[in-house]
Amino acid sequence: MANAVPVAQKACAACKHQRRKCDQNCALAKYFLAERSDDLENVYHLFGMHNTLKILKSVEEEERDATTESLIMEAKMRLEHPVHDHFSVARNLSVEIEKTEKELEIVCQKIHICKGADNRVGPSTRGGQPDQP
Repeated sequence: MANAVPVAQKACAACKHQRRKCDQNCALAKYFLAERSDDLENVYHLFGMHNTLKILKSVEEEERDATTESLIMEAKMRLEHPVHDHFSVARNLSVEIEKTEKELEIVCQKIHICKGADNRVGPSTRGGQPDQP
C-alpha cells in the first residue's frame, strides 16, 4: 500500500476559528470538533483562547472533558442571561423547588386528614354489607 493517500484530518473548530491547519498536537481538537464551532465561539467570547487553554492545562487529563462541558455551559448561560448568567437560572430553580415542596407538604397534610377521617368512619358505614370471601 505504498500508493495509499493519507486521510486529511478535518480541522477542529478552534483551528478553523484561528484559520490555521489543525495538527496532531492541537490541544483543543479533542474537545472542540468541527461540528462544535458555535460552542467554541461562545467559549472564545467569554474566556478567550489563551484562558481556555490555560484552564484546560490546569486540570488533570481525565477531568478535561467535564471541564470543557462546564466551560461550554457557562458560556451558553452567559449568552442566554447576560446580566446574571447561571445564577438567575439557579435562583429560579430554587424558587420552583420551594413552591413544589410547599405544595407537597399541603398534599401530605390532606392525605393525612383523609386517612384520619377514613379511620373514624368505621366499616359499618361503607356500603352496609360486610366483606365476603
